Amino acid sequence: MKRRSFLRQATIGTAAIGTFGRSMAKERAAGTQYHFDDAPGKGSLRIAVVQQNGNPGQVEENRNKALGFAEEALAGGADVILFHEEMLVGYIENLRELAEPVNGPTTKAFQKLLKGTDSLVIYGLTEKVNNDYYISAPIVSANGLVANYRKTHLWWKAEGLRHEPTFYKTGNELVTFSIKGAKCGIMICYDGDFPEMTRSYANLGCSVLFWMNNRGSRGHREVKDLAFRNSMIIPTTCCCGLNEREQVCSGGSNITGPKGELITEIWEKEGVIMADVQPDLVAELRKENPWYNGLRPDLYYYA
Repeated sequence: MKRRSFLRQATIGTAAIGTFGRSMAKERAAGTQYHFDDAPGKGSLRIAVVQQNGNPGQVEENRNKALGFAEEALAGGADVILFHEEMLVGYIENLRELAEPVNGPTTKAFQKLLKGTDSLVIYGLTEKVNNDYYISAPIVSANGLVANYRKTHLWWKAEGLRHEPTFYKTGNELVTFSIKGAKCGIMICYDGDFPEMTRSYANLGCSVLFWMNNRGSRGHREVKDLAFRNSMIIPTTCCCGLNEREQVCSGGSNITGPKGELITEIWEKEGVIMADVQPDLVAELRKENPWYNGLRPDLYYYA
């Protein structure tokens, strides 16, 4: 079986800090939890996951709220800040009017906020490219756009606004980027329901896989198997509040460690969860992982 590889890679950042050992949880503002190492050392990455109301169609409000959450996360020392899928626009009939180019006002607003830092923001964009639209995840630094991932698996088993092939084009590349020596990947919602996605990013050498969602919830129960079978750190975000059908989304955003362990999570409310993780331990864990190394790719077939 011959496999084609679609990959785009970007790199940012140099120095590495931190260690993952004892953790200290601090309750800050409502819905905000910090799980920080007592004595960060070499190799640690501080990740912030934002859980924000879906609020479909309210672009300006969503952008301003996201900037506020990002500012809070930066004040806490976050290296990477993850928002949910379609954070800016959501699922709404006039999405074509509200969509932005990848280097549009929201990317520029995050870039301005990041000035003077080495941190990254990953947010959910309804991306406009001429007359085509994508469900995208721009990765933004103080210098601008680092990379852009476009959802590769569009949800089709729905009617109306959630029938994604009606409105969007599919992406055709896996995207990796590096920060502080950690190679990272990204996937969006339905992408992660295919185990091949997480395994592919593991095969590419990623130690962290960011997973953004826009659905009722995406809790630790749905993340832990992917994490421990691939020895992968998986920060996962989902929206909360009401969706476009006035249905309640409970969120369940979480940070899951490479043994499948729950590090921190948030349900039923907006807020920021943050944790120190140690990507430099992943390679050794993966080497000893029987669910990763027992694979027989020579036996498997795809239509």
